[in-house]
Amino acid sequence: MYNLILILINNVNKIFIPLFVKYKMFNLLSFLFILNLKKITRIAPKKKIKYRAIVLYRSGGVDDLIESQKKYNPNILYLNCNRVFFKHIFFTFLNKKSHRYFNDNDYTSRNNEINNLKIKYKNFLITFLEILKKKYAFNIFIGFNYGYFAEIELGKACNKLKIPFLILLKERVTTELHNKYLTYALKKNQMSKFYKIAVYSDYIKEELIKSNIVDKESVVVTGCSRLSTSYSYKKIIPKNQILYYAIEKYRGLPNHLFKIYGKKFFNGLKGNQLYNQNLNWEKLHIKTLNTLKKFALQNPKITIIIKIKTGDKYNKNEYINLPKNIKVINFGTGHNFLKDSKIVIGWNTTSILEGIAANRFLLIPYFDTKHKNFKETELKLGLKKESYAISEIDFYKKLSFLIKKNYNQNKIYNNRSSLKHHLGNLDNKARLRLNKFIRDNLNYKYY
Repeated sequence: MYNLILILINNVNKIFIPLFVKYKMFNLLSFLFILNLKKITRIAPKKKIKYRAIVLYRSGGVDDLIESQKKYNPNILYLNCNRVFFKHIFFTFLNKKSHRYFNDNDYTSRNNEINNLKIKYKNFLITFLEILKKKYAFNIFIGFNYGYFAEIELGKACNKLKIPFLILLKERVTTELHNKYLTYALKKNQMSKFYKIAVYSDYIKEELIKSNIVDKESVVVTGCSRLSTSYSYKKIIPKNQILYYAIEKYRGLPNHLFKIYGKKFFNGLKGNQLYNQNLNWEKLHIKTLNTLKKFALQNPKITIIIKIKTGDKYNKNEYINLPKNIKVINFGTGHNFLKDSKIVIGWNTTSILEGIAANRFLLIPYFDTKHKNFKETELKLGLKKESYAISEIDFYKKLSFLIKKNYNQNKIYNNRSSLKHHLGNLDNKARLRLNKFIRDNLNYKYY
């Protein structure tokens, strides 16, 4: 029933938002917007509602928000809003053909017509928000990335109206190499600054300041709140289950940035000429997958879960004719499968850090270590050598050893320093810091 209602609302949005925008029917648009709002019941306020926060939904980011608020929310009503609502408004001003001029990583445009339409879009939002606030009193917007193209002008409109727009950044846990290229691109890109941003770690904060995304006083390190769920699994004895976070082809590599900006864009970046754009992890994934297939056939009582990142374009042919004890999941968040998994496999993913927090046995495919600048292309984890498999044979042997190994819930199996470096939550208090960040910024302040 809920899915049918959702489909109905989406169809109504698609038809009526462009119509209401075109003819400046602000009252009807406000009414439709309010209909789109849905209470986040898991973090409902424990006392009388004093504040209302509109949350531009994004998985992962919402998980952080929920973890920070489920015990510490006396009076804020959190309301989910589908981000597509603002995309419909955006594309009423800038049709979808104009999207070739910008994306979530490159919002700048040298086309004056496009830039003028962005200004019109922003001015429309200013009027819309003024009318909306009179009909439905809300206090803040919460988003999860500074680069979502339909939300950049929304941030500017909020600043104009002195409405706090908070970014709880769920991205930027990555390799040194990717960070170097992304920082360079963002600095040249001249992205607009948001009001306040909460980030996971000190190095992400420094990179955002260098990129000119935020001023120093506008960014706060809170850590990754949702890591608390993984910490809670430490005392739970897992089943004989293997969890493989399917390796993404370009994870931790800057290849997608070359596709967006072009090769010449990075000519001024030191060391750029040494980078091989043909580098990717496709072979590493295929070798890992094939080894898991062999292991599954030889161990039919062992469940293997392959978690594909939500929204990731993957080759379905790789997953045909799998043994019955292999399950492929391509939706939802990955840390939900940690609780019952004894072994966690992955490469350059935050999910490995969640595995460290859950104190699971880790196995990192390390079959291709011969190319230049390899250390810059891998996520710093500080794990012991036993956690790395240097060949497919070594990988199979270590799988066999670890699946038979008894799990001692009182023993720490992995170096946890990476939890502070990447996720700023070695002390498991990130949810308290994020809660403070939100409550400190419920009202707009000048800096």
